[in-house]
Amino acid sequence: MSQLTTRPQVLRLYRQILRLGRKWEAASGKTQDTKMERNYIKTEATTLFRQNSGLGDPKVIQDCIHEAQARLELAVHYKTPYPRPVNVPPQSMARKKGKEQGKTQERLKKQSIPVYIKSHFER
Repeated sequence: MSQLTTRPQVLRLYRQILRLGRKWEAASGKTQDTKMERNYIKTEATTLFRQNSGLGDPKVIQDCIHEAQARLELAVHYKTPYPRPVNVPPQSMARKKGKEQGKTQERLKKQSIPVYIKSHFER
């Protein structure tokens, strides 16, 4: 997919997220929570879209679009704008202080990261 076809898709997604941020109501119903969550949606979208604005590889761009769509759907479904927690994969061990972790353990952790939270691990 060329940049000519992805640009409108990205802009449409960005506007959709900002619209959601303007209309967002906190699950608690508190005005203060609503303001905080609206601000989080706006700043998170702005930060990530600006951070990824220089991407050129179509595969990476599609991955970012997929992540944004997944996060948007999860936010609407679970009524929380914050990313869902990630569990440690089975058969992986915590890193011991001062010790290197094996390649298998690193690979397991990397493979277990869900698509909706990859941007948090890249920062």
